[in-house]
Amino acid sequence: MKNRSLWKKVSRTACFLSLACLLIQCSFPGAVLWDSGETKTGRLSREMETLISRVEVKRENASVSGGKLSIAYPYDGSLFPPEIASPTITWTDEDPRSRFWLVAFRFEGGRPPIFLLTEERTWTPGRETWEAVKDHSKEKAATLTVTSLPDRESGDVLSEHSISIRTSGDTVGDTVLFRQLPLPFAVASRSFEKTRWRLGDISSYEKPATVMKGISVCASCHVVSSDGKWISMEYNYGDDNGAQFITEVRRDIVLGENDFFTWSDFPRSGVIPPTRGLFGRMSPTGRYAAASVNEISYAAVMNDLDYSQLFFPTFGVIAVYDSKGGSIRLLPGASDYEFVQSNPAWSPDEKHILFCRAKTKNEVHANILKVTTVFEKRDIHELNKLYNIQYDLYRVPFDGGRGGVALPLKGASGNGMSNYFPRYSPDGKWVVYTRSRSGSMLQPDSELWIVPAGGGKARRMQCNRKIFNSWHSWSSNGRWLLFSSKANGPYTEIFLTHVDGEGNDTPPVLLSRFSDNGYAANVPEFVPLRTDAIRSIRVLGP
Repeated sequence: MKNRSLWKKVSRTACFLSLACLLIQCSFPGAVLWDSGETKTGRLSREMETLISRVEVKRENASVSGGKLSIAYPYDGSLFPPEIASPTITWTDEDPRSRFWLVAFRFEGGRPPIFLLTEERTWTPGRETWEAVKDHSKEKAATLTVTSLPDRESGDVLSEHSISIRTSGDTVGDTVLFRQLPLPFAVASRSFEKTRWRLGDISSYEKPATVMKGISVCASCHVVSSDGKWISMEYNYGDDNGAQFITEVRRDIVLGENDFFTWSDFPRSGVIPPTRGLFGRMSPTGRYAAASVNEISYAAVMNDLDYSQLFFPTFGVIAVYDSKGGSIRLLPGASDYEFVQSNPAWSPDEKHILFCRAKTKNEVHANILKVTTVFEKRDIHELNKLYNIQYDLYRVPFDGGRGGVALPLKGASGNGMSNYFPRYSPDGKWVVYTRSRSGSMLQPDSELWIVPAGGGKARRMQCNRKIFNSWHSWSSNGRWLLFSSKANGPYTEIFLTHVDGEGNDTPPVLLSRFSDNGYAANVPEFVPLRTDAIRSIRVLGP
């Protein structure tokens, strides 16, 4: 009876495989498909059918050790957007006897499984296969199993590992505008023309289009208004480090003098150096921009691929630029010269601004009248001990530029840590921010935390990887969050995680097609645009 039941199960599996065989294409690099000669008829080869039957029998009749095989990606419990292109599945196997791997997707509700046999430790499903996987795992768990085999006949199982993934019902909807630059930072700063900006769609199987490249000056902090009509970026125009543009979104953007304003117009205060407008950020409607003015920053550059820069502001106040009239005025409540105030972030209704604040720390500079970039041989860990600084998050009313009383954000202040880069969710309910022991940028221990927008209990997000998590951005529908991480090496990569209505997130999904060898992908921004909304961004000289 036991054998009869077992062969019924094997028989059902063989029937399911007829559909699975149609889904497995012959175009996967490095894949060995025994049934490739018969896939056009929808029938499995006898060899493939026999192997799977033997593997299934031995899996059920013996305990399988998974200690030497581990699925590296996707992460267990990942939730994929419904429109996302296929991931690259990767695994490690320390058993020298392993020569083949059987990859299987199994689904709930009697859906047919999908199998692949390969000699590689990686597999990127084709479009048709991946669409089937997503369709069968909508709001339901699918089990991904990798089984190691010593040969392709016996069915002997050396080890295996299984994880669970699901497909969300929530679409992303937005595209991603991000920057790529070479490392270390000293190299990037000497050759800005190698930096490029790309606009990508997570559903595309092609590399994201490059919309801006070959510029010989520093540019950063790009953002698009919530209605998709305006785009802004800090851009050193006419040798003015304080320049920033706000212009209408169009297919071919050609920027001239009228598209720029300059934070440098803000007057000095005493012996303070000229303003550059640190972390300038356009408001959701595109009318305003906020930045630190009269700012002073500590900047060290190291010849270290992992962490080649230490940067943090030591002095500065928040000012607001109004495009209607071109005025730049201090924001009361965020303009106390006893403190450094930085990283302004707008609430979606433009009623509040979040910023990070700390006591001024100008003592780290050798000469306050001539602050320059320092070239360091010490690594970031040594420098953090020498130049420890911790910021708290504060919230101040905007009130049309009139400001108000700034209050610390409970849960993201007074916690013995540094709290910075706050970002409101589009519904104004949550704030996600970066937290580390010290500093405000490129910190090895940086993690993403979430807190109610009005303050409360902060929670460490599940999406964090073991090292460096920051530079985050919400999707327009508030259900997805982008961020950068060094989880897989010194070059930052872009991940996204799902966030539900209660602020709970999931293990992240890697946007592997947004990465290129030798380039760090950072400052990713969700933007409410089609990929063809911007084809190029060019700047005419002053």
